[in-house]
Amino acid sequence: MKLIIEKAQKKDLPLILDIQKKAFGEVARVFHLKSMPQLEQTLESITDEFDKWIFLNASIDEKIIGSVRAYKKDDTCYIHRLVVLPEYQNKGIGKALMAEVEKRFKDKVARYELFTGSRDQRNLYFYPKLGYKIIKTEKHNEEISFVYMEKIIKE
Repeated sequence: MKLIIEKAQKKDLPLILDIQKKAFGEVARVFHLKSMPQLEQTLESITDEFDKWIFLNASIDEKIIGSVRAYKKDDTCYIHRLVVLPEYQNKGIGKALMAEVEKRFKDKVARYELFTGSRDQRNLYFYPKLGYKIIKTEKHNEEISFVYMEKIIKE
């Protein structure tokens, strides 16, 4: 069982969107949320992102089981929607996806930035283990606040 991380293709987008909805569906269930932007995303909007951002897939035996997307603006790489199918979580796949996205941008940026839900203890534990530090918390709506984190690689 070999994990392969590679650049996604446009034909992968329906599957990536499905994985995203399954992964964030678990989050919504745990936190009793009626809705989340990650669950509302359409194929049209993910296709728009695909044309501007880099998408990476994680696959085992040619089955896509995870994804992450990122883009560069100024000296920052913004990392979004790290998703892994629930049955493959806690096996190092998210860590491998993060390592690959950081590797692809390391010579182009001075820092990485991402955000996660303020109540998501798994992510609040996971990202600092990868070197990310909290820089701010922002209220999104009555149910959700986001914690923004950064990892500085060049001063």
